[in-house]
Amino acid sequence: MKRIPYLALIILVLCIAFNSCQKELIDPNGSSTTGGTADFRAKINGTQWIASSASASRVSGLISLAGIGGGITIVITLQDSGVHHYTLDLTSLQGAAYVDSASGSTNAFATNQGSTALQSGGSVDITSIDTANKKITGTFRFTVFRAIDSAQRTITEGSFTNISYATTTPPASATDTFNVKIDGVTFTPFSIQGIHLTASSQITVGGTDQAGVKSVTLIFPDTIIPGTYAITTVGGTYSGLYNQDATTFLPSDTGSITILQHNTSTKRIRGNFNFHAKQFPTGTAQAQLTSGYFAVTYL
Repeated sequence: MKRIPYLALIILVLCIAFNSCQKELIDPNGSSTTGGTADFRAKINGTQWIASSASASRVSGLISLAGIGGGITIVITLQDSGVHHYTLDLTSLQGAAYVDSASGSTNAFATNQGSTALQSGGSVDITSIDTANKKITGTFRFTVFRAIDSAQRTITEGSFTNISYATTTPPASATDTFNVKIDGVTFTPFSIQGIHLTASSQITVGGTDQAGVKSVTLIFPDTIIPGTYAITTVGGTYSGLYNQDATTFLPSDTGSITILQHNTSTKRIRGNFNFHAKQFPTGTAQAQLTSGYFAVTYL
């Protein structure tokens, strides 16, 4: 089974979709610009790394966490069991991904890549959830693998402290539009997100229902210009993802995206799209997405 980049990017997309308005800036001493103490850090192959921004969410049975800084992104997605010890392995829908754009490659490492426990996997411990103030704290350690070149990274002494988390998806801006037909039925999302992923030089555009469960996301390079491009599988240059529910992921396999306008100064992008998607990692579910249109200002 081609497990390689699917779940790594699914994790990333889920986290972004849930946290587009929940970024919390952190200085190297762990002082949050929004008040209180917040921190997200780890050792990567023994070298200390500290995130400059972090985000988290608890939406529809999933905990998503992300730390970004110095061209590095670490993303963790868990099936929410509250304060708990979570195992990351090759078969679980739980996982972590790591991207280092400063290395010259934006291909993700992930805990679900590889074929043995020696190549990838690990654990996360949620040690505290402050539901009154919506703060989450915990530790992590894992090995991530990148099958494209058999590279590994060892993440140790990972911790996230007092990271603010969202529990709902934000409503769409009045100036943004996203709609698509899924097997002939129109899907008009409650929340619309456009995110510039500087760490991987990509833009994601997508929409999510009010529960934060059903979503459609497009992923493409941030240098994209007007024209028509072939959509392939997730991990390709141009791709799509349909999350039917919290556990049914349908990555694209074929399709196209047509960019009508992309203003990099105003960060406004418009386009049409369609793609076919089929279930990952196992299952027979598939969907045809047609008549897609978006007009979004991305962050």
